[in-house]
Amino acid sequence: MKLCFCGGASEVGASCYLANIDGKNILLDCGIRMSSNKDNLPDFQLIQENGGVDVILISHAHMDHIGALPIISRIYPDAKIYMTHAAKDLTRVLLYDSLKIMEREAEIPAYAEIHVKEMLNRIICHTPGHTFSPFLDADLKVTFYSAGHIAGAASIYIVGNEGSFFYSGDFSRFRQNTIEGASIPKLRPDVAFFESTYGDKLHANRELEESRLVEKIGSVVKNGGKVLIPAFALGRAQEIILILKKAINKGMINTKVYVDGMVKDICRIYKLNPNYLRENLAKKIFKGGEIFFDDNVMPVDIPEMREEIIKEPCVIVSSSGMLTGGPSQWYAEKLAGDEKNLIAITGYQDEESPGRRLLELTDEKDDDKKLKLGDKEIQVKCAVDKFGLSAHADMSEILSFVNFLYPKKVFLIHGDPDVIDFLGREVQRDIRTDVYVPQNGDVHDIDIQNPRKQLKREPFPSMKMKDALNEGNIEKLWRFVLDKIGVDIGLSVEDIGEIWGCVEDTDALKDLLNNSVYFQPDKKRMFLYRPVSEEELKSEEDKGPMEVNKMLSLVDEYFSRESGLYKKGARFDEKIAILYFDFPDVAKNKYSDLFKEFEKMTGWKVELNENVNTSAINDAIYKLMPNVSVNKVSYKAADKLVSVKIDGEIENIEEVKDKFYNETGLKLNINGQDAPVDTIHLVDTGDDKLEQNEALKLIDETFKDLPHKPYKKSIKTLNGIKYIELSFISKVVGERYKEKIDELIKKTGWPILVGNGCNQIEVINIAKRVFGEMGVNLKKNPSVYLDDLTIGISIDGDADDEIIKKIDDTLYDMTGLRLR
Repeated sequence: MKLCFCGGASEVGASCYLANIDGKNILLDCGIRMSSNKDNLPDFQLIQENGGVDVILISHAHMDHIGALPIISRIYPDAKIYMTHAAKDLTRVLLYDSLKIMEREAEIPAYAEIHVKEMLNRIICHTPGHTFSPFLDADLKVTFYSAGHIAGAASIYIVGNEGSFFYSGDFSRFRQNTIEGASIPKLRPDVAFFESTYGDKLHANRELEESRLVEKIGSVVKNGGKVLIPAFALGRAQEIILILKKAINKGMINTKVYVDGMVKDICRIYKLNPNYLRENLAKKIFKGGEIFFDDNVMPVDIPEMREEIIKEPCVIVSSSGMLTGGPSQWYAEKLAGDEKNLIAITGYQDEESPGRRLLELTDEKDDDKKLKLGDKEIQVKCAVDKFGLSAHADMSEILSFVNFLYPKKVFLIHGDPDVIDFLGREVQRDIRTDVYVPQNGDVHDIDIQNPRKQLKREPFPSMKMKDALNEGNIEKLWRFVLDKIGVDIGLSVEDIGEIWGCVEDTDALKDLLNNSVYFQPDKKRMFLYRPVSEEELKSEEDKGPMEVNKMLSLVDEYFSRESGLYKKGARFDEKIAILYFDFPDVAKNKYSDLFKEFEKMTGWKVELNENVNTSAINDAIYKLMPNVSVNKVSYKAADKLVSVKIDGEIENIEEVKDKFYNETGLKLNINGQDAPVDTIHLVDTGDDKLEQNEALKLIDETFKDLPHKPYKKSIKTLNGIKYIELSFISKVVGERYKEKIDELIKKTGWPILVGNGCNQIEVINIAKRVFGEMGVNLKKNPSVYLDDLTIGISIDGDADDEIIKKIDDTLYDMTGLRLR
C-alpha cells in the first residue's frame, strides 16, 4: 500500500491524497487552498510521478475537498468519480459559483465551464452503507458511511487484498439541526486517515452556544442594532437559519432575518436531498413544506434590497464565512462603524482572512480599530463575538473514534501543525499504534503483513424480476423483503434495486420509496429504508382515503403526458395530491370537472403546483414559430410574461401571441415590441433632453407634495434608448400618476417609465403599522404575493368585517395592494 500526500497534510486546505492499493491509484478528494497568499492547488506533479489516477473518491462538497476536481478530471478523463447524491448536487453549485468568482475578479481561470460539465458527467453516486466495486479487474470494495459535518458528507472505507483503509473526511459525531451525526459501524481498518482540525480543543456545549447566540442577537436588536453573521454558504448557514427560526417561533427574537449570497442556492440543494437531512426536515419536505424560508426568514433576491434591509434592526446571514468576498463583505463595511451593531463569527477563520483579523481586533485596546476588506479599510466600532458552532469533531470525538476503530497505523491530516503534533501525542497515550504526521510531498510505503479479517455480509436474496418496479408492483417487493429480510435491517436504494433485480434509475427508485406506504426511511439514516410491518400498513389503510400508490397510479389514468402533467406527488398527512402541469392556469380551467371527479373517486384533494414548467415554454415557442431562429427566451413569473428575441419575420404576429396565450396562459413579447409598462410608451426624444441630474431634480420637485413619491430613480437603456425608470412602492401606485409623468416627459425631454417592482419590505411594514393602529393583532408578519399583488395575513382572534374593509381600503390607497 503506497500513500502520497499531495495536499491537506499539516494544513487545512487542498485535501488531496493518493492511495495505491492492489495496484490501483485511488485519489481521495481534490480541493484547493482558500488562502490568496499560497499556491491554491495540490501537488499534481506528485500524482503524475506516481502513476496518475484510476478512480476518484470524494468525501464531501466543501471547496477545500472538491475545488480542483475539474482540473484533475480533465487530466485523467477515464477516472470515474464517486460521491453521494447530495455531494454531487452541492459540487455542481459550488464549482459553477467558483467560475463566476474567477470571471468577476478578472483572474486567469484555473478551469473553464466545459471542464466542470465534463467532470460532472463522470460522477457516479452511491448511498452511504452500500458497498460497490469501482474496478472490474481488481477485487477492491468501497463503502461510504455517513460522516455528519454537512449534507452528503461521507467517510470512505476501502477493502483490498493488501489491506483495509479508512478515510474519515471531515466528520462530526454531534447531531446538528440539519443533519444527523456520523453513523459508522465497527470497521477493521489496517490504515486510517483522521481529520484533526480541532484536535487540540474541546468544543463548548452546542446548546449553550446556540442559546448565547440567540440571547446576544435579541439584545442587539432590542437596542436598535443590526447583526451580521458571515457564514459558510454550505452547512453552517443552514444551521444558523434553523437556530434563528426556532428562536423567532418561540418569541425569543423579534426581528427579520435576511439570507444573502450563495446561501440561497445551497438551501435549495438541501431541499432537493431530504434523505440526507434529519427526519423532521425530511418529512416536512415530503409534505411539500418549506424548511428554511418563511415570513420572518427571507432571501435577498436582488442586490437593490440590501440598502433597504439595513435601514431597520435585523439579522443578516450571508456568505462568505471568512469575509473574504461575497455580500458579507458589503454588509460588514456598512455595519462595522456603528457600536450598536454586532458581527457574529461562527466558524473556522483562516489565519490570513479578514474574519481572523476581525477577531484579533477584539483583543486590541486601541479605539481606532481598522479592518481591511478587499481594497478598502474600514473602522470597526461594532461588537464582535465568536460562537462555537463547529461541524468538525473536537479532540475527544477524534480520540474516541480512533479508539473505536483501533487501526494498525494512524495518519493525522487536515489540521495545523501544532494541533496535529498535540493530537498525535494524545493518540499514542491511548492506544498502541503507529502514528504518522505526514507533510505535503511525503510518500509512505506501508506493508501490512497480516491484513485484518473483515466482517463478511451475506448478499441479500434477489427476486430477479424483469419488469420495471413501479407503484403497481411495489407491493410484491415489500412482501418479499418483509418475508426474507425483515424490518430490522436498513437497506440502501441500491440494495433494494438489486433485490428487485432490474433497477437502473436509482433516483426514480428513491422517489418511489419516499412516496410509498410500503417502505419508510430509517429515522436516524433517512437514506436507508425499511419495510413497514403489516400492522403499520393496515393502520394506514384503515384511515379512509385510497392508498397513496393506488391514488398516484390513478393519476396517470386521468391525466396523460399530453395533458401537460409532468410530475405528481402527495402530502400524506393532509391527503392532498399535488399535480404539476406545464401550464397550471390552463390546466385549472380545462380540467376542473376531472379534478372534482378524481377527488370523489380517491378521497384525496387535488392541489396544482402554481409554477410554470419553464422547459415547456421553449417547446411551445418552437412549435408556434418553427421557421425562425430563436436567440433568447426569458420568463418573468410575476407578470406572467415571456419575452423572446428572434431573427427573421413572423406573419400574423398577433395570431401567434393569441395562440401562445391560449396554450400557456402567458403573454408573449417578441423582440421587445411591447412596452415594458402598458400605460407609458417609450419613444426616443433625441438629444433635446435636460441634463440628467436636472431631470431627476425636477422629478423630485414634482412629487414633493404628492401622497406617493418614487423611492428610487434609475437611468436605464432599452433597445438603445436611454430612459428614466421610477420605482414606486408598487406599479399600481406609480400608474396613478400617469398625467404627472406625461407632463414630466414633456418638460425633461426624457422617456419616463414606471418600474414593475414592488418594495415588499415597505409594504409589510405599512401593513403591520395599519393593523396595529386599527387594533387588530396578527399571528405572524404579512406576506406579499407578487403574482396578483396582494397581501396575505393571518389574524390572531376575530376582527370586525367593517374594520377589515377599512384596513383593505387604507392599504390599497397607501400601497396599491389589496388583502387576499
